[in-house]
Amino acid sequence: MDLSCMPQLSRHETTILRFSDDQNMFEERFVQLEAERRHGHTLVRDAGRLDAPHDAALAELGMSASEDSARRGDSSRRGTRNKDRRFFDTEIVYSGVKLPIRVPMTVYPEEISDFSLIQLLTTFAGGLAAPSGKATHPHLESSGQYTHPIVLLMNGLLTQKRVIFLGHGKPAGEVANYVLAAVALGSGGGGVLRGFANRTFPYTNLTNLDTLLSFSGYIAGVTNPAFEEHPEWWDLLCNINTGKISVSSALAVPPAAHAKSQADALRRSLDSVSLSRNRSFSSRDGKPDKWNNLDTEFVQDLMVAIERHYGEVAIRAKVENYVRRFMSLVPLYEIERTGTTKLGDSAHIAATADKSDGYSISPGDKESRDHEIAFYQSRIEGFIGTQAYHNAVADYQSMQSSCFIRGIDIAHMVYCLRNSTNLDVNEVEAIYK
Repeated sequence: MDLSCMPQLSRHETTILRFSDDQNMFEERFVQLEAERRHGHTLVRDAGRLDAPHDAALAELGMSASEDSARRGDSSRRGTRNKDRRFFDTEIVYSGVKLPIRVPMTVYPEEISDFSLIQLLTTFAGGLAAPSGKATHPHLESSGQYTHPIVLLMNGLLTQKRVIFLGHGKPAGEVANYVLAAVALGSGGGGVLRGFANRTFPYTNLTNLDTLLSFSGYIAGVTNPAFEEHPEWWDLLCNINTGKISVSSALAVPPAAHAKSQADALRRSLDSVSLSRNRSFSSRDGKPDKWNNLDTEFVQDLMVAIERHYGEVAIRAKVENYVRRFMSLVPLYEIERTGTTKLGDSAHIAATADKSDGYSISPGDKESRDHEIAFYQSRIEGFIGTQAYHNAVADYQSMQSSCFIRGIDIAHMVYCLRNSTNLDVNEVEAIYK
């Protein structure tokens, strides 16, 4: 398969092309490579035998070589203008037959195949998490026994737990679609975190059990109900037939978190119940008590968007924003606990920790930010040390080595300008300076 004319788009270019309605976005990148290829073929074909006659013909017409080249370039651009640049068209030859291939240009690294995140959400959003019969696990059941199944699955993916999707009697391809959708869910729509695809088994069986168990935090799809009878093989089991997610009874609670897990689970359970029945408001200022309702707001936003027939790309964008918001809290937590972080500029974060906006993707006062960190504390502790965390550290260091803007949180500034309604004039001036 010839990919010589396919441009290598950056992460930001891929995002722009992904959300753009203009199918000719980055047309010049494609045209340039196609022109270089045509020019190379022309040189090989015509070298040493057509130069003189061609120059003489141009002289008779009163046209220079540069004008002739421009004319050919304009003609080629007109011929390719109607192509959809969200795909790269190529072909492969098999047994003498040319087979057309369309390579999508808007795919993030952790997006594999053609799956449906909407199908995953609708399947498991309606069911309740099956009780494990043990004390709640702080990394998974962030709201105790009332943790929403989607949040339970998200917690398991971010903290690198062993996740199995069981579809008894289902086709292997359908089960695999759920597994690939879960990879996109945990990685933030496929574009925030990476490392999930490396431990993914879209479909497996008992024959490959030893290989499966050798991976830490695998994500696998099975059809054999025997897996459900062995909770020591998995940490989370997502039953596609019933829409329920079960926590393994053999999953041990981290020793450091065992002492406080009961009190935290009880508090978050009560908060989740009260907020799911009635949107509670703070008695201080009449605003929503968001630090107790973060996960509930996220799930409700997804379900409302699906009911309003939002597309797959829009749903993945909401998941991406949610995971980015979570990732903005990880360096803040590390600074508070250890005084340093590998996911940001420690000196800059410490210097802005007491300011009203702080170093975060979401603006707000310090109190609400601290409550948000406290709410996600168990998930953050489970996330630190995972493969996704180490990959995020490596990505941040790689970005810093090639980034021209350092010591400034650009994403935070853009978010403040777009969403904050109480920015002071001095703060706006400071952003633009």
